[in-house]
Amino acid sequence: MIASVLIISAWIYTYYQLKDLDPNIRGTFGDMFGSINALFSGLALAGIIITILLQQKELRLQRQELSETRKEFKIQNETLRIQRFENTFFSLLNIHHKIVSDIDYRYYKSREKDFGIASYSFQTKTEDKEVVVIEGRDVFRFRFNRFKESVIDGEMGWLELYKEHYEMAQTDFGHYFRNLYRMVKLVETTDFFYDKNSISESGIFKTKYKYTSIIRAQVSDYELAWLFYNCLSSNGIEKFKPLIEKYSLLKNLPENLILDVENHKSLYDSIAFKPKTYS
Repeated sequence: MIASVLIISAWIYTYYQLKDLDPNIRGTFGDMFGSINALFSGLALAGIIITILLQQKELRLQRQELSETRKEFKIQNETLRIQRFENTFFSLLNIHHKIVSDIDYRYYKSREKDFGIASYSFQTKTEDKEVVVIEGRDVFRFRFNRFKESVIDGEMGWLELYKEHYEMAQTDFGHYFRNLYRMVKLVETTDFFYDKNSISESGIFKTKYKYTSIIRAQVSDYELAWLFYNCLSSNGIEKFKPLIEKYSLLKNLPENLILDVENHKSLYDSIAFKPKTYS
């Protein structure tokens, strides 16, 4: 506002000072301001250039801010993915422990009783039955030892005998293996990373291997022995066995629990017992 007043005032003052002069003199006097006009034009051009540079800087900052926002969104998205996965994963892990603890097996064991007569100079023995209850992981040990004895003493092949023993325990073991498979399958099918191109294949595998290692740590030796033969049977050879091999779930299986180490162990890929090494 002040600048406008000053410009108008200067114009009026100049007008009244020069209006009575010869037109040639006034023209000469006006030419003196040509350089000033060029100066102001140059300053206006410089102002436009500075404005463009400032706008470019602002746009660059906005792009940088948007890039950081996308990175933050990606991190938040991956965090939510992992949280949702872990909620389901550890829920299944709790179910696994409950399934194991609910498994029991009852059988009758013969026992002897002594009945004294009169002066105890003569005793007779008679057999009675005692109920024995096995619970939890001990059931896997007891049933596997029964399976092992039947293979050693029986005339049937080990695969037929396995199916026979599995059918006797199917109510408990069927539920057990389905839940175990579900846990491993959940890890296999989960996309942990929002942008798979931002991480190597070995990095993705290491993340999944970490969770399958947690599963493996929950499984006892005799459970692993049952898992070994279950995945060689029609129950697991098609879907479960490839995952057993991929994530080395038999890594902790003692060889003395394999009925025929040389022949049976060769039915699995070696990575089932020893994981690949990644740099």
